Amino acid sequence: MISELSERRILTTICLLMWMIPLFAQQSQTASSPAALSHLPLIMIDTHGQTIVDEPKITVDIKVIDNGTGKQNSTADPGNQYDGLAGIEIRGQSSQMFPKKSYGLELRDASGADKKAALMGMPSESDWVLYAPYSDKTMIRNAMTYYLGRRMGRWQPGFRFCELYLNGSYQGVYQLTEKIKRDKDRVDVDKLDPTDVSGEDMTGGYIVKVDKVDGSNYFTVYPDYKFQNAHNIRWTWYYPEYEDLTTEQQNYFKSFVKTVENTINGSSFTDPVWGYARYLDILSFIDFQIVNELGNNVDGYRYSTYFHKENDEDGGKLNAGPLWDFDLCYGNLDYSPRHLATDQWSYTYWGPNEYNCMHWWYRLMQDPNYVKALHHRWTELRKGAFSTDSILAYMDGQVSFLGEAINRNFSKWPILSSYVWPNSAVRYSYSSEISFLKNWVLDRLAWMDANWMENTTQPDTIPQFEAISVYPNPVADWLTIELPRSDTYYTIRLTDLRGAQIFAEMTRDFNSSSYRVNLKGLGEGLYLLTVVRPGIQPVTTKIIRRN
Repeated sequence: MISELSERRILTTICLLMWMIPLFAQQSQTASSPAALSHLPLIMIDTHGQTIVDEPKITVDIKVIDNGTGKQNSTADPGNQYDGLAGIEIRGQSSQMFPKKSYGLELRDASGADKKAALMGMPSESDWVLYAPYSDKTMIRNAMTYYLGRRMGRWQPGFRFCELYLNGSYQGVYQLTEKIKRDKDRVDVDKLDPTDVSGEDMTGGYIVKVDKVDGSNYFTVYPDYKFQNAHNIRWTWYYPEYEDLTTEQQNYFKSFVKTVENTINGSSFTDPVWGYARYLDILSFIDFQIVNELGNNVDGYRYSTYFHKENDEDGGKLNAGPLWDFDLCYGNLDYSPRHLATDQWSYTYWGPNEYNCMHWWYRLMQDPNYVKALHHRWTELRKGAFSTDSILAYMDGQVSFLGEAINRNFSKWPILSSYVWPNSAVRYSYSSEISFLKNWVLDRLAWMDANWMENTTQPDTIPQFEAISVYPNPVADWLTIELPRSDTYYTIRLTDLRGAQIFAEMTRDFNSSSYRVNLKGLGEGLYLLTVVRPGIQPVTTKIIRRN
């Protein structure tokens, strides 16, 4: 006979086995699920039972698996890109309502300090964003925007598509994205230390943004000259962080912004010497406007609108950008008919009923020379980086690249037949979502061409530059360009021999024939300098950089 003690042991063992069977089944299902193998890089996060919250970051284990292009990645593979600790938190604002969460990542060592790593071919850094495409059912709106922004020759966040597992559970397609940050490989402005409290040292660099505000981490300037019924804009400190800024640095930048806004609002804002061109990197504002208008961005000019200011030694200008947060663009919304439309401008969307929306671009468009420069830039881009064939090819390429991961993502999140705020419609299939995006972009391009494209009819003989002189050459730090006086702008571009753009600047100082370019930090070698003026044949010359 079985003793009472033995019977209890048998019953205990049976109960334990019954409790464990679902766990074994779950583990088997995870290991054999379609996403256990992927052509996309994999990110594996283990929270060890902790809940990820919106601040503070919790410390987790993370593996990044990327075996290279054309190779499969398995959840069983070692973390060959990164295998260690990270801080993680939920990020985003309205997107936090979605079940598929976006996360902020900070790679860490055992002591909790930042730890840099080069992930998926992107430059080494510690801070990253795991963006979760959800309301954008194409999953490529942000990617396409950053891609186009980079083709304009400016730094925009780099990204790689990947798939995420959280505590062994598949979470779908994500976009590992470079966080906007001061860094030589990201927003390349000078480091501002607490000791930089006077003179040129405290003139840059700064990164700020116009956005929804939270807490006290923002400031408002009150210009002496108001523009019609424009709002007083709320600016958020970004770099340095609010708690790291000195009073002197805060006062300096507030004063700078007030001066800029007084100038933009003033009656002489177009003056080539004392007007807005003295303070703004005009080409950056043009490029920023072009991308926001292409997407008819409902958040453009009021949310996720970043700026950065150079040190006076580097020109001291305020730059528009980098770009950020374009998932509600390209017709992907239902609450603003003018932003769903392809035949409306976004920069005119400001005034007493549009809280915190900047009027700056509306004001700039009242300057005929700015408009002329914008039209020239649009025409130039449409011949190359923004050509219809190029944009459509990029969309097709991304869809092809995502491949079977698309099906896995929508098996995890079956939303193609459901309304997700703020979708303009339910289209029931991924291919229909892509078709809508393509058709919307085609309509938008055609309408913008009709309004912004230059008359490209050229005379039989294209005028030449009267004279141009570049010196010294070879050059160490400062290059001087002597240009003919003009009643319009010049665009100056520097590229390497492969055609990769080093910088592009616009000059509007019509009363001066000299323009100086700061080449500090540029490596030794041979470069090409191109000077462009509308209606004049461009001139290109070789520049030798020596230390």
